[in-house]
Amino acid sequence: MDRNTLPPPTMDLSAIVNQDEGLVLPRRSSSNAHAISQPSPVSSSSKMPTPTPTPRATPLKRKRHDPKPIWAYREGEQLPEELQRLQEQQRQQARPPPPPVQPQPPAQHQAPAQRPMPPRTAPAPAPAAAPNGIHELAGYERPVSDDPHVYDDVTRKVCDFIWATAVNNEVVRAAIAESPLTQLEVEARWGQIIDKHRGAMGERMRGFHDTECVIRKTDTLDVKFESTMNMEQHKRMNMYLNRQVQASVPAPGNKRPEVKYKHTREVDQFYELVQVGFSQLPATVQKLIHHSGRKERVRVSRDAKTGAVLRKMVKLRIANLEISSPQTEWDYRIGVNLEVHYPGDPEELPPAVEDGKASRDMQRMKDRMSYSWLGAYQIDLTQVMQGPSKNHELELELDGGVLLSEADKVRVKGGNCFEALINGLLNNLRVLSREITQPPVQV
Repeated sequence: MDRNTLPPPTMDLSAIVNQDEGLVLPRRSSSNAHAISQPSPVSSSSKMPTPTPTPRATPLKRKRHDPKPIWAYREGEQLPEELQRLQEQQRQQARPPPPPVQPQPPAQHQAPAQRPMPPRTAPAPAPAAAPNGIHELAGYERPVSDDPHVYDDVTRKVCDFIWATAVNNEVVRAAIAESPLTQLEVEARWGQIIDKHRGAMGERMRGFHDTECVIRKTDTLDVKFESTMNMEQHKRMNMYLNRQVQASVPAPGNKRPEVKYKHTREVDQFYELVQVGFSQLPATVQKLIHHSGRKERVRVSRDAKTGAVLRKMVKLRIANLEISSPQTEWDYRIGVNLEVHYPGDPEELPPAVEDGKASRDMQRMKDRMSYSWLGAYQIDLTQVMQGPSKNHELELELDGGVLLSEADKVRVKGGNCFEALINGLLNNLRVLSREITQPPVQV
């Protein structure tokens, strides 16, 4: 059956997946395409009393201060009234129903009256420990406000992005809840943001910024992201990551988290998702695909040696965010995706073939070295061969289950590591980019 029998798209996917009810979003930025940096939201600890201004003929507009998003409030910090109501609603929904009342057996005899025991004094609750990975500022690092933490602009932007597109996205959460085989994927890629208008083939984007920043998409910004590295960079990165494995081997006195290594070889084959396959997917996933209007494919991964099927998956792309890093060789793309298990037989689907290519040319041979630690992060260093072409890729994946678990603690204002997880993701991107970047030539 031809895939054209699929129902036509009716709206843009972003109208569904970028819902963010209950979350206070930051102020919109200037329409200036070059105004990349934005003023930081004012925290409560940084507000200072100001003298009453002298009355003027034309009253000045009151300066607007955006409240912090809910995930940015620390344990013990007072929430605004509207967020308190949202928190109480979420607690009510998460509270299990009361157990049914059990019938009491008839009393056999009247027990003698006993003197009531004096009430015991409840022990004082232990102070809540600081979430793992969050360290208070000390010494010269402490600001004049004496705040124990000062947020980073880039980290907060990425936190807001992941919160809006994944954590607080009702459709994405419904798809995950609908099937245990549908998983959230948050992955970061190393590569370069290419400006299509620079040179015949496009060149790396250069702006007015000298430091790392999140790129704001505008109608005048025509860029693409290329995830690639050369053979020499691949070799150097492999040696660097292998040293981290050796340095983290469990031993007396070694407090480093162990970095575990795995080497796999797989072959990917792609199939067109026509109506017979589309109808076998969960209902919420069908809704996402239908409204996206994109042609999706089923990716079947097999063991390169035995041919055994390892995964059958449809990957739905929800949103991307790019970060420019002009001081290093690479920029970053952070993607939020859904990985949906395909329950049917892929042999019922037509192979995906592009113009001028045979079915075998569409196979992707992957030689992958994986490095994982803390149960939360995994770096994949992969050599990909497809037909005559060879490419090298570097990816970092943040475990979706760990991320959602920490985010749900934020919803009930409990101790959590949500921001620490995102900060760790960015720190790994920075460390590996700086490792591969050659030192500047001394003149």
